[in-house]
Amino acid sequence: MKTYPIALELTVWEDLGLNQYEVTIDEASKISIKRTDDVLRSRELTGNEISTLIAAIESLRVPVSEEPEGGQSNKTSGSYELIVESAHFSLEFNWEDVDISGVNAKAFTSVSALAAVVVSLDLAH
Repeated sequence: MKTYPIALELTVWEDLGLNQYEVTIDEASKISIKRTDDVLRSRELTGNEISTLIAAIESLRVPVSEEPEGGQSNKTSGSYELIVESAHFSLEFNWEDVDISGVNAKAFTSVSALAAVVVSLDLAH
C-alpha cells in the first residue's frame, strides 16, 4: 500500500494574537510553530507523535452545527481554522471556542481533539 504525505495547518486567534502550527507527516515529519509570519521553532516528530496524529486524523468527523440564536450573548475569546490535506482529500474546519463549549460541543469533539493534539506537540507552549 502506498502512503501519501499529510499536511495539517492549525491557526488559532486568541486575544488578538495569532499562532500557527504547520505539521507535515512524510518521510521527514516535522512541526513548525509560527507567530504571524515568523517561525518561532521547528522540530522533527517522533514515531509516537506521528501515530497519535494519524489516529486523531482517522477519527475526524465533519461537524454539523446550528447557528446560535440571536438573543444569546455568546462572546468568543478564540477562533480556529484547521486544514488537513493529502493527495486524496482536503478538509477545512472553522470554529470558535463557543462552538466547543455550548450546544454544539459534540459536533466539534473530533475536530477540537485533533487541534489539541497539534497544540500539544508545541513542547514550549
